[in-house]
Amino acid sequence: MQSGTSFSSREFFYFTPPLSLDNPSESQAYLTRRIVLSIVGAIVTLAYLTVVSFTDARGPFISIAGASGNIYISFLIFAFALQIALSLLKSPLEFYSDFLLEHRYGLSNQKFLTWLFRKLKAMLVGWVFLVVILTAFYFLLVNFPGTWWLMFAGFFFLFQILVAQLFPTLILPLFYKLKPLDNEPLNSRLRSLVEKSGYKMSGVYSFDLSRETKKANAALTGLGRSRRIIISDTLLGNFSDDEIEVVLAHELGHLVKHHMMKGILVSAVVSLLGFSIMAHIYSGYASRLGLPLQSLAAIPFLALIVAIFGMLAMPLGNLYSRRIEHEADTFAISETGMRNVFADSMRKLGRLNLTPENPPAWMEKIFFSHPSIGARIRFALGTDEKPHGTGVGEVGT
Repeated sequence: MQSGTSFSSREFFYFTPPLSLDNPSESQAYLTRRIVLSIVGAIVTLAYLTVVSFTDARGPFISIAGASGNIYISFLIFAFALQIALSLLKSPLEFYSDFLLEHRYGLSNQKFLTWLFRKLKAMLVGWVFLVVILTAFYFLLVNFPGTWWLMFAGFFFLFQILVAQLFPTLILPLFYKLKPLDNEPLNSRLRSLVEKSGYKMSGVYSFDLSRETKKANAALTGLGRSRRIIISDTLLGNFSDDEIEVVLAHELGHLVKHHMMKGILVSAVVSLLGFSIMAHIYSGYASRLGLPLQSLAAIPFLALIVAIFGMLAMPLGNLYSRRIEHEADTFAISETGMRNVFADSMRKLGRLNLTPENPPAWMEKIFFSHPSIGARIRFALGTDEKPHGTGVGEVGT
């Protein structure tokens, strides 16, 4: 299906033929639409929190929460009521972005009910973690009004480490079927790659990403004994053993360079700085209204400034992320010596994931957590020239 062709709702709910993966205009159009939808979603979130913070729109939510005699349960009811209302408000955007758009570009393998079930499951799992985070936050806000932000930053640091530990064994299996890799030569090859760097792992696993999408991925997940290699079946089905090894070497680079722990530490520092600034702003706001910090009437404003801070910090977070991704690329190329294979694997990932090789520079700097595919290919090949024979040309300026 080409861009601009009319299509029916039936195609969305069942199957849409994939677009040409070698068409740079299609990959750029897909990326642009996703970014526009993300920006619109952010605007909706900010507008919603602004209205709830500065108008009587928060009144019904406070009334609902007031039915409980326990301040912590009341707070959780209030917070989840706000979240559910926002989710409903943004549901058309999410449906278009996560389901219709993915089918429009031939990336999704899901029927509507399957997609909806997985979204609901993800929401419920997220809510479990959210209950823990919100309860800790409100407990500290109520009992330590002067230093709640400092203590919560410490809690959030430890919480991230716990989630990283639990992710491969408890969270990932809720969404994908993991099984030991049955390709013994490749299994041994990947284990040897990791163990050569002095690390151990619980095993090499494949997971059924193809039930959800045509995209491909691989990762080294977990900490300590929970560490494992996971490779999507889409990667196994479309990449050679050399290409899989060099992709995994990139993931190993994150481990060898301690990027996970560095990322958690950077997040902790940013959170500490951010929470201190937000706490100061929030304290002044509550004081002007004559409200205690834990007042439900003041909480939406804190959510608003948290959202604003997160959006402002995103480009800086992506800048740091691109830097460590480049370090991992450097490690992969140095460790395997397979420059051409690395370039081929990046090119293939770009095609499978419908990512343009050379997006506009401003788009990459603001929204990309990884260097562009084109930049990674040129780095691998040791040239500033656009590589020939890629099937993907320059997009944007």
